[in-house]
Amino acid sequence: MQPTKSSVVHPSEAEELRLRVHQRSLREQLERHHFLLDRLHTAGARLIQSLEQRNVYEAIAEIIANLVGSKEVAFFNCSPADGTFSLAWSSGVEASALQPLLCGAGMLGRTVHRGMSQFRERQPVADLLPCEKNLTACVILKSSSGMAGVLAIFGLLPQKSSLEWADYEVLRFLETYAAVAIQFHSLRGKQVTP
Repeated sequence: MQPTKSSVVHPSEAEELRLRVHQRSLREQLERHHFLLDRLHTAGARLIQSLEQRNVYEAIAEIIANLVGSKEVAFFNCSPADGTFSLAWSSGVEASALQPLLCGAGMLGRTVHRGMSQFRERQPVADLLPCEKNLTACVILKSSSGMAGVLAIFGLLPQKSSLEWADYEVLRFLETYAAVAIQFHSLRGKQVTP
């Protein structure tokens, strides 16, 4: 049986279809990166604003809430020499719930020990501590001036089941620029007024 005239695809039609699919893919790629650049611009603008308003921790928490989707964050100072942590600031999570993390075990300790951010969904289940059941990520905050601490993110908003590509990019941005903002804030606090 021979194919009917309508079921035969001519090479020129197949090429045109391939080009349209490729164009759509490229457009989606550009739109996705445009969306990310908007998010990074918003985060950067809020960090700059926080320098003048002297609310760096609140600004970072706001960025996490609005751009990543978690209203539970904590900032830990770390002494790499002895591996101890202290709570610098938190929002949406009780300080008592953070006490088990201060020993430096689990994701928080691995973040500093490995010098890179750690994400719950990338951890072997056996490595998670009972106190880490709501811990989504530990983001190392470091710049060329050194480590400013670790940002711990707990849970996500109910409508969000996991971190997405753009969330990881925002967190990578914060690794450096939140560290710079915190270091700026810290130095400003040490300045002596005449």
